[in-house]
Amino acid sequence: MSTRNISAPTHTVGEHLTDFMAEMGLRAPTLAKRLDIPRSRMVRLLQGARCDGDMALRLSRFFGTSPQYWMNLQALRDLSYAKCSVGESIEAAVVPYVETGSSKN
Repeated sequence: MSTRNISAPTHTVGEHLTDFMAEMGLRAPTLAKRLDIPRSRMVRLLQGARCDGDMALRLSRFFGTSPQYWMNLQALRDLSYAKCSVGESIEAAVVPYVETGSSKN
């Protein structure tokens, strides 16, 4: 399978978060305060910084989602980025395991 046509996703967790905020009429400073985080951390997330477990727990608590929702968004972006940046070289370098029928290790 070629990774040639796979492009990195354009939506970061921060961009999804922006949609949630717009729907609720929230601004970044207000959300930062409600999540009990520094405003600078909120700004970094909105600008594309990675979402970690702590942030996923905070976002899920506030928005009524699961922490996995936020972590899955991050994981999908990470995987898509890896496919774009190193996918072809991994395909060329790594040969899939094929069972030969032999019982030797």
